[in-house]
Amino acid sequence: MTVSLEVRRNVRQSAKTITTLSTGNEELDLRLGGGIPFPSLILIEGDHGTGKSVLALQFAYGALKAGLKTYICSTETLVKGYLAQAKKLSYDLYDFFIKGKLKIIPIHMEGIAWAKELAKYLLTALSKYMVVTKSEYDVFVIDTFSVLAVYSDMSAILNFLTEVKTITGEGKLVIMTLHPKGVPEDASLRLKSMCDGYFKLSLRDVGGKSVKVMEVVKLRGAPSTLDATIVFDVEPAFGIKIIPIGLAKA
Repeated sequence: MTVSLEVRRNVRQSAKTITTLSTGNEELDLRLGGGIPFPSLILIEGDHGTGKSVLALQFAYGALKAGLKTYICSTETLVKGYLAQAKKLSYDLYDFFIKGKLKIIPIHMEGIAWAKELAKYLLTALSKYMVVTKSEYDVFVIDTFSVLAVYSDMSAILNFLTEVKTITGEGKLVIMTLHPKGVPEDASLRLKSMCDGYFKLSLRDVGGKSVKVMEVVKLRGAPSTLDATIVFDVEPAFGIKIIPIGLAKA
């Protein structure tokens, strides 16, 4: 059941009635059979430049438009920079941020060295934070999980994934981006098996132009009309633009 406008207005009071959440992009919704499942654990995997951060932002934007309180944990930029970059891609988050609907948690701290001894505790700290604050958010975005997990041992990674799955089981949407081979293979397999939605991104050259390809490997509750392969590009002042597969093959 797609989220209606009426439900969106009152989603904080009736979140349990939502089964499909719009991404905020009509063309993308159409190809995903309506949107993404809520609550759920969504994994977006891809190399640098494949659009995984923008896709995670698109999902978060859809959640914010639906009235869901959203936390975004970014390993790449600070709060001001994140808001500015989002606006350049037509995702104006300032109003949500000012009204307290959006909270941005920067992991990157300017002027502080990225030490291995400090980094190995990041997952544990983030896990505790997500548990302590879970009554304050509906959606939690982690961009990127690879950076947070790079120095963590296997036990810490698996404990984190178990905690995240528990949180989604309590009615939350968690979105994570991941670089290929960004975590040990055992952890990667565990994450891919436990997630409700798994999107694998790559680049393709079409007529001398590089476009982004999204393979929908898994999407819980999706209809049979779902497009298993979605071609898109990221354009300034527009965000995600879907490219018809026929055109992409031309």
